[in-house]
Amino acid sequence: MALLTLERSQHSISRKNISAAALRTLYRLRDAGFKAYLVGGCVRDLLLGKAPKDFDISTNARPDQVHRLFTNSRIIGRRFKIVHVVYGSEIIEVTTFRTDSDDAVQSRDGMIVRDNSYGTSIEDDAQRRDFTINAIYYDIDNFSLLDFHGGLYDLTHGVIDIIGDPDKRYQEDPVRMIRALRFKAKLGFKLAKRTEEPLSRLAPLLLNISNARMFDEVNKLFLTGHGLQSYRELKRYNILQLLFPGQEDFIGTPKFDSFLEYALTSSDQRTLLQKRNKPHFLYTVFLWPKIEKLVYDLKVRYQSSPKAPSTSYLVEEACLRALTAQHSVTAIPAVITADIKRLIHLVYQITDDELQASQIESVAQQGLFRAAFDMIKLRAQFEPEIIPYVKFWQHYYDEAQERFVKAKALKDERLKQRQDRRKSRRSKSKRRKEEKAQALPLSKAQQADLLTAAQEEFGSDNAKERQERLARARAWRAAMNLEP
Repeated sequence: MALLTLERSQHSISRKNISAAALRTLYRLRDAGFKAYLVGGCVRDLLLGKAPKDFDISTNARPDQVHRLFTNSRIIGRRFKIVHVVYGSEIIEVTTFRTDSDDAVQSRDGMIVRDNSYGTSIEDDAQRRDFTINAIYYDIDNFSLLDFHGGLYDLTHGVIDIIGDPDKRYQEDPVRMIRALRFKAKLGFKLAKRTEEPLSRLAPLLLNISNARMFDEVNKLFLTGHGLQSYRELKRYNILQLLFPGQEDFIGTPKFDSFLEYALTSSDQRTLLQKRNKPHFLYTVFLWPKIEKLVYDLKVRYQSSPKAPSTSYLVEEACLRALTAQHSVTAIPAVITADIKRLIHLVYQITDDELQASQIESVAQQGLFRAAFDMIKLRAQFEPEIIPYVKFWQHYYDEAQERFVKAKALKDERLKQRQDRRKSRRSKSKRRKEEKAQALPLSKAQQADLLTAAQEEFGSDNAKERQERLARARAWRAAMNLEP
C-alpha cells in the first residue's frame, strides 16, 4: 500500500512529456499481462519540470520474459540483471522488481556483489530503491503517482534522504555515496543529516568498487553540466582524492583549485550550450598538475646523464605513471587513454620554444590541436608566461575551428541525405505493397459480393432516376393545366 497516491488531476506529469519509446515499452508490458511503472530519475525530473535524459521502467516481468517480449532488447549486468530495450539511439532500461534476500552474495565489507532476487510486488521494489526522491512510481494504467517513502514530501522540500539504514545501504553499494553528492550538486538539494553523517567515514569503501563502474560514475559527476558543484561537494567530504589518486599534494592549494574551478565552469557552460564534453579533456585537466610535476622530476633525475632523454620521452613516461595510478580507480578505455597521451604531448609541443618552423603546420593539422589550444588557454588564466603561446597559436586555432565547422556541416548534410534516401525507400516500399495488395486477384466470393453491391447500387440509382422523371412530368402537366 502506497504511503501516498496522487491521481492524475493532482500532479503535473503528462504523457506528452514522456518518451514515445518509454510509453511503447510500458504499453507492451501491460498488454502482455505484466505490471509496469516509470520510476527513478525520470519521474523526479518530470515533477521538477525538467526534461529527463533517460527513462527507467520497473516491472514484475523477469529479465528473460522482457527479453522475449522485445526483439530489440539485450540483457546486461552481472551484479543486477537488467534489460535494455533499444530504439535507435534511445535506450529504455527495464528492471525487474527487487526484494531483500538472504541469497545475496556479499563481500566482507557488506557490499552486495551479486543479487538477482526478484520481488513480486511494487512495495518490495520501493524498499530496495536508494533515495526517497527516486522511489516515486508513475502508473501507466491510471496515470497516478505512487509514493512509498515520502519522496514527494522530500522533493517539495529539497531534501535527499536514503531509504533504510544509511550505514547498511552505503556498505551494500558504496556508489550510493557518490550518487547522493551528485544529486545534491545537480538539484541544489540538501542532504538529510542521517544521509550525510556516514559519508566521510565510509568514503574509503569506494575503493572496493570496480574501476569500470567508477569510470562511468566520474563521467556523470563532471560531464553532465554540474561539474563545478560536484567538485566542491567531493572536496568537502574528502572523496576527491580517492577518485584521483596521487593528487593529495595539489587538492586544496589555491592554484589547483582555481584552475579546476575555472575549467569546470567552462565545461558546465558548454553543456548549457548543448556542446559535448569529452572524457579525455576532463582527465587531462585533472591529471595535468601531477603530470607536469612528474615531467619536472624526471628532468631533474636525468640532468646529470650523459645523454638526457627527449621531452617527448619524459612526457610519455609521466603519462604512463599517472594513468596507471588512475586506472586503479577508474578504468579509462584504451581509446580515451590514447587521446589523453596525444593531447598532453600536443600541449608540450605548442609551448616548446624549440619547435621548428617546419613543424608548426603539422602540429596545427592534428585532430586534437583545438583541445590542446583550449588547454593552454585555461592555463594562461593562471600562468601569465603562457599568454604569448596563446597569442601565437590563436590564428592556427581559428583556421582549425573553421575547418571543423565546415567538416561538421558536410557530415550533417550527408547524414540528412542518407536519412532522406532511407525515408524515400521506405515510402516507395510501402507504396509498392499497397499497389500489390490492390492488384491481387479477387476470390469468387469477393467477386460475388462486389457484383451484388454494384447491382444494388445500380438498381437504387435507376429507381431514383424514375422518381425524378415522374416528378418533373407531373410538374410540367400541372403548369400546362393538363391535370384532370
